[in-house]
Amino acid sequence: MRRYGFHLSIAGKKGAAGAVEEAMALGLSCFQIFAKSPRSWKTRTLSPSEVEAFRALKEMADLPAVIHASYLVNLGAEGELWEKSVMSLADDLEKARLLGIEYVVVHPGSGDPKRVKEGALRALRLAGVKDRPTLLLENTAGGGEKVGARFEELAWLVADTPMGVCLDTCHAFAAGYGVKEDPAGVLTALDQAVGLERVPVVHLNDSVGGLGSRIDHHAHLLQGEIGEGLKGVLLDPRLEGRLFVLETPRGLEEDAWNLKVLRAWLEEAPAQEEAQGGNRHHQ
Repeated sequence: MRRYGFHLSIAGKKGAAGAVEEAMALGLSCFQIFAKSPRSWKTRTLSPSEVEAFRALKEMADLPAVIHASYLVNLGAEGELWEKSVMSLADDLEKARLLGIEYVVVHPGSGDPKRVKEGALRALRLAGVKDRPTLLLENTAGGGEKVGARFEELAWLVADTPMGVCLDTCHAFAAGYGVKEDPAGVLTALDQAVGLERVPVVHLNDSVGGLGSRIDHHAHLLQGEIGEGLKGVLLDPRLEGRLFVLETPRGLEEDAWNLKVLRAWLEEAPAQEEAQGGNRHHQ
């Protein structure tokens, strides 16, 4: 089974619980949220009633979820920015634990990879995380001194840690990985570097920029430069059981389009996997 969903808003009177209700209304099987404003250092308090309502709805609907860390976080920074980044990430990890959310995704940032690893592990310690949530480092589009554009660098960052990786298809394509022409080959490269068992979440985004452009600009499914290559990622049998989150611009028409494309692709999965199973049987 492949679970799929959108990045949903927690704005409004119902807070985080409202995101679960929206996921249910859209027929999603997972979802992603921000736990606070992604463009402010200000934290957001979760009331006991909001936590209780969220957990009850999430459990009833059987919806695994992801918190995306603030865009301001830069684990590769120095000084005050690094301290703020670590504290902000620790706050998201703690909120995920309170809400029963399985994963927290963070962009590594720019600067020294050793600093990134140190900051991520410190945030885990500050949040008192034992088993859940799992902290996932997301691959980047590159450019500047962005850390994590290459799979080998991600592998070093998560080696000998409890952390995993979130694959963003737009970022991979923008960083030079041939998701359009050879999605299976890109996943093989990721498997060889990191191990696909350590990649529980995929951001399934098309790309406005071309191959190797280093442009981090998401497009709707089949409306970007990757196109049908994303179907190859979604239906690859090695990613069975993963969470596929679309970080595409939201709106009624946009959501309807992306869900139509995604569900049409998923309908091809059983036949495709049966054929692949038959081919393996005859080999």
